[in-house]
Amino acid sequence: MKMDIDFENIESKLRDAINTKEYESLVKKIRNAKKVFLFGNGGLHYVSSHMATDLSRLIPGKSVYSFDSVGFITSNANDHGYEEVFVRWLEAMAVIEPPTDCLIVGMSCSGNSVNVINALHWADERGMDTFMVSGSKSNNLWESIDELVFECLYFHTVEVMSMMMFYDIIHKTGNKCPTISSEKCRLEDSPLRKL
Repeated sequence: MKMDIDFENIESKLRDAINTKEYESLVKKIRNAKKVFLFGNGGLHYVSSHMATDLSRLIPGKSVYSFDSVGFITSNANDHGYEEVFVRWLEAMAVIEPPTDCLIVGMSCSGNSVNVINALHWADERGMDTFMVSGSKSNNLWESIDELVFECLYFHTVEVMSMMMFYDIIHKTGNKCPTISSEKCRLEDSPLRKL
């Protein structure tokens, strides 16, 4: 049976994306950073949250953060405007670290989300490593910020490709995603798993 949803030949698109100098740059930046901050809007927010968990869990010595506090989001959007919400988060979280230890990764389906662009510009001005993952090339991103463009028509393709890309990065950094059966075996003697 054929799927009704169009994923735009996602595997081919992802292969094209990971064979670029921009992707190589992102892998290197993630490998070198001690702390990584991921953010995006809508579905990419949840990709950020999910991948912050798995990148931290599966790459030893790496701390990856996503913007998961609804209270922080709503109060700062109310006080400072939604276009500054990621800047406010980075001011609270990333500014205390040496700039050379941090990588700031913004994600935007359009490539032009104002709050994502503002946060990347803010981090770039402070000497932090920055990177943009986008579905379409940004018209507003500074040239000093690397951008990996997926060239997609649909939001869902960008979101799924982003997750696939981050899982590939886990392997590119010399680590592995465990199989379900290997995790079950590894955890079978855990007292938390006994019923």
